[in-house]
Amino acid sequence: MDARARTVVNLGNKLFANKNTVDKLWQEIALNFYPERAEFTTTRLPGEEFADHLFSSYPVMARRELANMLAEFLRPDKFFSIHVDDEDLDQSDEERAYLERLTMIQWRAMSDPVARLVTATSQTDHDLATFGNGVLWFGLNLSGDALLFRNYHLRDCTWTESAEGKVDCLYRKWKPTARQLERHFPKTISNEVKKLLSEGPNKNPDKEVDCFHVVMPSRLYDYKTKGGKSFPFVSLYIEEESETVLEEVGLKHFPYVVPRWQQVSGSVFGSSMATSAILPDGRTIQVVMRTLREAGEMHVNPPMIGVTEAIRGDIALYPGGITFADIEYDGKVGDVLRPITRDKSGYPIGREIVEALKEDIRQGFMLDKIQLPETTRAMTATEVRRRVQEHIRAAAPISKPIQQEYNYPLCDGVFQLMSQNDGFPFNEMPESLKGKEIKFQFRSPLDDLAEQNEAEVFLDVRDRIFAPAIQIDPSLAEIVDWATATRDAARAAGFKAKWLKPKEALEERRAQMEEEAEAQETVQDIGIAGQLAEQSGKGLGALVQAGQMAMQPVPGTPDGAAPQPMPMPGRRPAGLVPVR
Repeated sequence: MDARARTVVNLGNKLFANKNTVDKLWQEIALNFYPERAEFTTTRLPGEEFADHLFSSYPVMARRELANMLAEFLRPDKFFSIHVDDEDLDQSDEERAYLERLTMIQWRAMSDPVARLVTATSQTDHDLATFGNGVLWFGLNLSGDALLFRNYHLRDCTWTESAEGKVDCLYRKWKPTARQLERHFPKTISNEVKKLLSEGPNKNPDKEVDCFHVVMPSRLYDYKTKGGKSFPFVSLYIEEESETVLEEVGLKHFPYVVPRWQQVSGSVFGSSMATSAILPDGRTIQVVMRTLREAGEMHVNPPMIGVTEAIRGDIALYPGGITFADIEYDGKVGDVLRPITRDKSGYPIGREIVEALKEDIRQGFMLDKIQLPETTRAMTATEVRRRVQEHIRAAAPISKPIQQEYNYPLCDGVFQLMSQNDGFPFNEMPESLKGKEIKFQFRSPLDDLAEQNEAEVFLDVRDRIFAPAIQIDPSLAEIVDWATATRDAARAAGFKAKWLKPKEALEERRAQMEEEAEAQETVQDIGIAGQLAEQSGKGLGALVQAGQMAMQPVPGTPDGAAPQPMPMPGRRPAGLVPVR
């Protein structure tokens, strides 16, 4: 028997003992809002009805709607993307394309149906909406060729926090049969389990064995490999009664995700922002609905009053029944059998109370804040944008804390697990990304609305402000980096980075277009110069020809006489006087 195992078992028993009051509260919440999970303090047999104590299903349906909408808020299609801290590097085309490739690899692994992500996270969402806590485990399947996700009942789990407020130690109760335990740990099972499997009077291979699965920091459990290697965490499987360590394995990551919705200092357990406020309403609506159902039944099938001496035989109140009365009974005194008159004035008041309770429950589950705002009537773009902004401000406090407690540890843990098992092509990583810290960004309908709003702002400002201003002063077009603004707006609208050409290619194309424009301008200048030269040449030829003609002798003059200059247009020859 290992003293360390005894210490671990004793700590686990103490933690579960301290959690008894929390389990009682969760049982009461489950009975009113999540009857399928009402097994914290009782055990339900398979097939046993679990909602026969309810008279109104509205609290259950409101919880179901909130949990389903949380799933859409937290994990829409491809709900995460991988980034680095350096923003300029993160937005560079080559690096962005590689990070998007890593994102797709991890998304395909997580969304593989074999991994059962949707099933596990859906169960965790309902636990989170109802109790404010959830437990989700992730790891590799038994064959080691795919991821696997599992949700566990809060009844079977308890945990502690580190000094930083993070859950770093979790105990989970596990009750396998002796046969299952031997299949998983054939070499390390205790002698008590071997007796259950061996031939003899104590043979009972289907008896359940109480075990713990514990993941805790190595500082709480001194563990090293045979080679002396240590790990941040250690995973332990221990038989509770015999205190036998079945398996101890070092881990580089914490394999449990424990989202807590609303946290209060001094408690390691979270609470639901919904059910913690409307548990009284959930109880009250059941009482009121029971009263109204009884009142309705009293009016539909009222109690009867009869005259004993006048009735002959049994009273038949079923359809077609006949009740015999004494012929001598005087009907003027009253019917021999008649309903008891009841006051009906209180029924409408009861219905008003029920509607008020339903509205309180609806607001308590924040269904009025999560649903998208109505924009069906004729609204301007500015009105729609303001309505969306109001919706984002109202719904962000609901989803943002859960993203940090739920999505981030889930995606970061899976990334570490896949990295340790060569799930990413790190050999193709650009040199500029090596050594950079990976971080995750998450998508949600709120984030999509916010990004689409940014794209709408770009279009609005471009069309309403810049377009008219540039018509007045074209130089104003130079105050905006249109290439960067267009790329950012396209990405905000959902345009993928791999659909955009690299910035270097854009700069090369710009330079090429400028060279082509300069060459074309040079050709045009040469053409104009040629036309001018041609026209100048024709004019010069005409002058030369005119000069040659002027040097020829004039008929009627003596040989050798100097030729007379030819008169220019608008000029009189010398010696001529105009006739008046």
